[in-house]
Amino acid sequence: MPLFAPVPSSSARTSAVRAVGAAVALALALTAPALLGAAHAQAADGDVTWSVQPATESAADGRSALEYSVDPGSVIADHVAVTNFSAAAVTFHVYAADATTDFETASFTLVGEDTPSTDLGGWTSVGGGPATCADTGDGTTDPACAAALGVTLTVEPGTAAIIPVNISVPANATPGDHSAGIVAAYTTPSADGGAIAVSQRVGTRIYLRVAGDTAPALQVAGAVASYTGGWNPFAGGTASIGFDVQNTGNTRVSAAPVATLTGPFGISLGTATATTVENLLPGARGHVVVDVSDIPPLFLLIADIAVTPQAAAGVAGSDVLPVAAESSATTWAVPWSLLGLLVLLAAVVVGAIWWRRTSRARLAIALDDYAHRVREETLATIPSAATPSTESQVTP
Repeated sequence: MPLFAPVPSSSARTSAVRAVGAAVALALALTAPALLGAAHAQAADGDVTWSVQPATESAADGRSALEYSVDPGSVIADHVAVTNFSAAAVTFHVYAADATTDFETASFTLVGEDTPSTDLGGWTSVGGGPATCADTGDGTTDPACAAALGVTLTVEPGTAAIIPVNISVPANATPGDHSAGIVAAYTTPSADGGAIAVSQRVGTRIYLRVAGDTAPALQVAGAVASYTGGWNPFAGGTASIGFDVQNTGNTRVSAAPVATLTGPFGISLGTATATTVENLLPGARGHVVVDVSDIPPLFLLIADIAVTPQAAAGVAGSDVLPVAAESSATTWAVPWSLLGLLVLLAAVVVGAIWWRRTSRARLAIALDDYAHRVREETLATIPSAATPSTESQVTP
């Protein structure tokens, strides 16, 4: 059959997901485990809607991802279907790229087009094209080489192109889980005819486990805590706890973080459950932030963090999970507004006492001065006593 066989798309059509840019389209397409949604983008010449799904040699087959368990040195042959739901023919660049965990969102994503794939993405040839590019020395890929990865093809409206996928696992591949994705990128030219174009990527995931010893492990690092009080001295503030969840093992794992807050002497202040970190890849690290409101300011705040491992999507239930990871962080929770109010009240009391004492002293001085003046004025109004006259005494 032809390398890219057109097939009717009516059976493969699914709900559309609106994509706004390259990062958004990729995130929407690669975050959900099923990846059955199509991307929908507004292009200059009309709506462009497409999807990428695992397939047989003839049609999409309903698998949620390309999943394999193999020995080192194995070669895997499979297919993906790129379906164009648009009213016009669309040209796509279809290639494979390594998966990674976005640090800020702790979510599954793929490396950018300018980053060379050195793991599963670099082992995966799409449409018989090159699988990877050499590192230019600064951690980036030559743009011309990146554009030549995989295959570029035009898919007619209402049809799907079935594209062969070949994965060559190195003989020295490390045991454990390896992840990647196959994407179909559609580039929208700049609306004003400039050099800047928007590339939107939609894809399906690849999960591959290489046989050998597995060593699941999970770690919590970089835990920090902070406290922000409000203006109301009698209301609680917000505690913010940040930490990194790191997969230090060689198997994929999900993690459910919980933060328990206590004050001085073990006073319980509450428990907060963070969003589960889904599908944390081996060697990857994701950042988690938990904000808890209405926490009373008791001067000291202690956050105990516990991360419970869970089986990642597609991982066998018989897999041994890593042990739970724990950490803690401490911060001051000073009631500054309350202290400010107390200082103000103390200043008012001290001022009142000082005013009262000084007022009494001034009053005493004034009364004494008044009494002295009255006494002097009174004495001044009393006439002096007459001097008695001396009579001559006659001697008989």
